[in-house]
Amino acid sequence: MVRPFDDPEKLWPVYGVNNQEGVFLSHYQKGEKFNASYKRIEAGWFFHNPTRANVGSMGRVPNVEPDAITSPEYQVWRICDSTVLPDYIEILIQMPFFNRLVQVHRVGAVKQRLFVRNLMEIRVPRASLDQQRQIVQQWREAEVTAETLRREAGAIEQKGKIEFLHGLGLKPPKETSPRKCIAVRSGDMDRWGVSSCKTVALGVDVDSGTYPVIEAKHCIRDVMHGCSASPSPTPSPLRVLRISAVTRGKLDIQESKFAFDSEKFRRIYDLRAGDVLLCRTNGTLAYVGQSALVKRDQADLIFPDKVIRVRLNDSIEPAYFWFLLQTPHLRAQIEAAARTAVGNYAIGGRDIWELRIPLPPNEIQQSLVAAYASARTRAASLRAQVEATRAQALAQVEAAILGRQELSAAASHEENIVQ
Repeated sequence: MVRPFDDPEKLWPVYGVNNQEGVFLSHYQKGEKFNASYKRIEAGWFFHNPTRANVGSMGRVPNVEPDAITSPEYQVWRICDSTVLPDYIEILIQMPFFNRLVQVHRVGAVKQRLFVRNLMEIRVPRASLDQQRQIVQQWREAEVTAETLRREAGAIEQKGKIEFLHGLGLKPPKETSPRKCIAVRSGDMDRWGVSSCKTVALGVDVDSGTYPVIEAKHCIRDVMHGCSASPSPTPSPLRVLRISAVTRGKLDIQESKFAFDSEKFRRIYDLRAGDVLLCRTNGTLAYVGQSALVKRDQADLIFPDKVIRVRLNDSIEPAYFWFLLQTPHLRAQIEAAARTAVGNYAIGGRDIWELRIPLPPNEIQQSLVAAYASARTRAASLRAQVEATRAQALAQVEAAILGRQELSAAASHEENIVQ
């Protein structure tokens, strides 16, 4: 255990874990902000979230700073058996069968947890060092293939974004990484504020393009904040979207929950083809303004109070407006307009009305949309291959591990492999 508050001026690197990235750097925090001891971690160790281990929030610590720490609630452990490769265990804990074993080894009457003592009770097939190396090599080869496809998909989509901007006569931003210090001439500033200064510094000036720039209110028919529908504890005909349905770059209607049926809510908060949904607030600035396009009418589905629905008139293509929202030029405007209270950023309907957007003729909009949509489709196809590659690797490696169960029976000793 480490007592960060004993060094109040020191910035401590705090690490977290989830089921997407494994172990990751969460944030830096001054010692004076801690009110409890934290756990020390080192490269090659493992730790997991005891309440979310059942969904895969478990991972291996990468190369970290010597003073790296994590939450006292997390369960930290390491391999103590020289006949077991940490690389192999890093793969083993990602296997579906291991997740099922985690499910049944959790304890607790109300909120179940997996403590280290429960983890140590899990029995797994013991493979030889040669077999472990073969499995690690097979897994790493699949990872290399998946990463190559993932990078290719990102490059295709990025090229599509740049061509979309060029079609409007706009330049991509000067840089993509945020700067800690920004200097802007006072005569170049539209308003006083960090976000507006960043817009100038990055060169994301929407007025520098080929086409006339208008306020979005001239092409918007209606802006509506969502409802606060009460969730239904039992299945019902009406569902309300979760905020995560909008923040992932496309509309995911599976991210929804049952709500008490209401004719009023159905009438006012319905979703039609061409609607654009924006995240109004979700804590951090990164989520505010994230958007999704409704491509077809959605029966029995409404949107929540943290989402804004935008309906457009015939002067603008819905897909064009949606793609614009994802450009650095519109993103800068949204961040500049966002307000915060106790660190909770939010935008309102008026901010959407006042967005300044380039508006070419409809046929130009359609052409730009078709080209960018094609790039996104190709990128999505490659990302689907990434998922297929990973699924195949999971199945093959799991079969390799479970196909050697006789090794476990042949072993005459029962040492724990973690401590």
